[in-house]
Amino acid sequence: MIHLVLFFFVLVIALPLNASENRDFVDISELDGSLVLDIRYATPRNFTGKVMYPVARCLLRRDAALRLIKVEQRLRAQGCRLIIFDGYRPLSVQKKFWNILPDERYVADPAKGSRHNRGAAVDVTLADLAGNPLAMPSDYDDFSEKAHRDYAGASLEAKKNCALLEAAMKAEGFDPFPTEWWHFDAPGWERYPVSDFSLEEFTVVHGEKSEQK
Repeated sequence: MIHLVLFFFVLVIALPLNASENRDFVDISELDGSLVLDIRYATPRNFTGKVMYPVARCLLRRDAALRLIKVEQRLRAQGCRLIIFDGYRPLSVQKKFWNILPDERYVADPAKGSRHNRGAAVDVTLADLAGNPLAMPSDYDDFSEKAHRDYAGASLEAKKNCALLEAAMKAEGFDPFPTEWWHFDAPGWERYPVSDFSLEEFTVVHGEKSEQK
């Protein structure tokens, strides 16, 4: 009995103090391993020029992840697919973004919390079935009018691709963000709390839980 109590005590200490806040999150690649990930904040290829995430993965609330998989299926039937740039973002990273670019058209104020911090927003683009990116109005993280959904200066091909992506996302309940063609909010995002666990921490928690099953 003493050994059992000690075991659970050690387990509680080993788990992060905020382990409960990632209970409804999933790694979307574990649901669909065929999805194409290009997690830009796990590389220097983003507006900060620095690696902001320790691992390249997309975590989302389960409902959002399941909806996104349906978007992928819908697009595949039309001869294209998704590339995922970002999903859940820790609040600590959001604060760093805000320090660099305190402009709510492109970066949410961490005092309010981003949809990304809730695991209920995703940044995506279109690719062909081989995973090659298709033309869009601007590059990812281009914080200018070129990224706005009402930007009229894009090529006809880019406009067509942007409209196709938006239609597929809206068909599964996602709400397009007006100043970033790549950003979509999942329905019901406001019911989720802001989280700040790391992408690595999620691996530890769920690795230990899966070993107990």
